[in-house]
Amino acid sequence: FRERIAPPARLALFGAGDDAKPLVRFAKELGWHVTVTDSRPAYVTAARFPEADELAVFRDDDLTASTALGATTFAVVMTHRYKDDLPLLRALLPQPLAYLGLLGPKKRAENILEALAAEGLEINREMRVRLHAPVGLDLGATTPETVALAILAEMQAQLAQRRPIHLRDR
Repeated sequence: FRERIAPPARLALFGAGDDAKPLVRFAKELGWHVTVTDSRPAYVTAARFPEADELAVFRDDDLTASTALGATTFAVVMTHRYKDDLPLLRALLPQPLAYLGLLGPKKRAENILEALAAEGLEINREMRVRLHAPVGLDLGATTPETVALAILAEMQAQLAQRRPIHLRDR
């Protein structure tokens, strides 16, 4: 008999606000490897994120250097700060990530993409397909916990290469 045991999914979370806590907790419950990164050292602490595997502070000169990224990484940007989201997306969009999510309204994401294009970043079809903005499935989420559930549900569907539908409709 053979059993293939895949390595844990990797979540790189950019933003360490209070609403990131349930996302980290739920991802760890699923067995994911979680890295939490923020520009504010006071927010990226073991006391705030005891479940996180790695904690890192990103710097303006290299936003993604402290976080291992790759083709199997699921990245979510939820800083709630345009001044951080813009350079993070500039750095993350060209990366060969498995998934890239951006928290916030669709119009805000469009504004960021327009600003990046105006700076000269060529945003191709592959980047647009990989970017989930707004992040998550439409589950009627209104609390940090339900938002985390919607985000993880979308990432799990991506991981399993499934299109999210009701099981009764399969």
